[in-house]
Amino acid sequence: MPRPRQTALQRYVARRGGAPATPARAGFRHWRWIRLGALAATLALTWLTVGRSREATPVKLTYELDLAEAADGRLVITLVCEGDLPDRLDLALPPGVLGGPRGGVRAGDPVAHELSPDGRQLRPLRVQVSPDGWCLETRGSRRAGLVYSLDLRRTPGREQDVRRHISTPVAGGVRAAGFEIFLEPLGVPVAGLVLLVHNPARLPLLVPWPALVREGGPVATAGRVADPGRASLGFGQGFRPAAGLPVPAAGEVPAAVAPVPANLVYRPRDLADLNNALLVCGDIRTLAAQAGDCVVQLATDRQWLFADEAALDLVRRIARTEMAFFGSAPSDQITVLLSANVFTGDERFDVYGVHTGSSVLVMLDRETTWGLLEDQASSVIAHEMFHGWLGEAVRQTEPSMLWFTEGATTWYAARMLTAAGIWRPDHARGVLGARLDRDYANNSLLGRLSVADAAAEVMAGGEQVRYGYAGAVTACVALDEMLARASGRTRPLDDVLRRLYREHRGQSLTRERLEAVIEASTGVRCGAWLDTYVYGKTALPPPGSLL
Repeated sequence: MPRPRQTALQRYVARRGGAPATPARAGFRHWRWIRLGALAATLALTWLTVGRSREATPVKLTYELDLAEAADGRLVITLVCEGDLPDRLDLALPPGVLGGPRGGVRAGDPVAHELSPDGRQLRPLRVQVSPDGWCLETRGSRRAGLVYSLDLRRTPGREQDVRRHISTPVAGGVRAAGFEIFLEPLGVPVAGLVLLVHNPARLPLLVPWPALVREGGPVATAGRVADPGRASLGFGQGFRPAAGLPVPAAGEVPAAVAPVPANLVYRPRDLADLNNALLVCGDIRTLAAQAGDCVVQLATDRQWLFADEAALDLVRRIARTEMAFFGSAPSDQITVLLSANVFTGDERFDVYGVHTGSSVLVMLDRETTWGLLEDQASSVIAHEMFHGWLGEAVRQTEPSMLWFTEGATTWYAARMLTAAGIWRPDHARGVLGARLDRDYANNSLLGRLSVADAAAEVMAGGEQVRYGYAGAVTACVALDEMLARASGRTRPLDDVLRRLYREHRGQSLTRERLEAVIEASTGVRCGAWLDTYVYGKTALPPPGSLL
């Protein structure tokens, strides 16, 4: 019989005296790939569980505003953050007016703790100064609370720029802009926002949001306002009325629905709504009137050389005219607060206005007469109120678009006053023409600085601010005239503004959006024109017609 053949390895083992080897089976040749695949799966699992950044989970924020020391110009705010907190929670420090480096409001005395579900203080949390404000070490915490104070009396007396005195003590209390007093977490999504107001002295209080809870009353469910008798403070105290309240007759000033409670709960829609607010408490008088579906309120903390009722009628006429132009009100309440301007520094404004949410603050000289209110201050009231549509409903978020927001608002404010019968046409033309001639056509910055760049820096020096605003008005008038020539339409910018409000409410105003709406309304592409006259340094043509 033939001998079985041996491999070289079998023969070597036999010679060495080893056991005869059995024939080897063919090995599985893919173990290497299986091992590599298992290693890859292990690494992927490790990354998923450890290395991958977790998807950010929204947190709930509760702010408690304590007015116990408001009569002395001091506020204390508690911020409670709960949910899936990061290891470090960055909080933006209130920046002062528009982020200015001087003056303004500054928060202080921060104290932070981890909190139990029932609100008890557990371990202290470390608070560090960060480039944007404060940083809380919240590792392992599901609920953290920070208490800080704001002394509104600390704005340096030498800082005489009225723009830095929006948040300040007033008669019997304080006036506070939301963007100056509410700390905001950075890079953390928020779902659920509550503002508690502790008002032990029961100070009259102006707020921009509907009251959802009265002391001992029920919380309103989503989409439904609580019972008006419990949830709203009505017309007489300067609060937004709840749905279902009877509309007052013309000229009637209804009594308050209820006395001011010691504790209130508000639910701002989001952080932008919270910070875009003007809260005032103290010796406040209010009057209210109806303009369509909107409640128009006048509030003040001092006696003027004109009657409150006359001022309220002026405000209501402006509101009705602007609502008629756009077709509806941007909110169901507009509050105009008249306050004293006592600052007379180099950057002085005789009349200064600020629009925050549904509130308009107008700071006047204390000796303002009725004639000056009509001839001068009314333009500031109309301007700031117009921002409810252009700037708030259609949001101003990009500095590069301030030329349009401010220019159109200034121009249309004069036109609204004329339509309301408050200004005569020749007076409106005289006011606008003199301003454009002085501050734009004969300004030393003409040809050196574009209108868009000048308007973008709202806290620049007086010459640049005046140039930016006057140039912006000139640009809007020139743009309207160019569009009219190209399209054959009269006042085409009117339809552009209405379309922006109607179709882009709640969206930011961008150059792309403005150009698209202009083309949709008129069929004209205006990009090259804007590059030349607004974003470039070419002088704008003198306006042909201002009204």
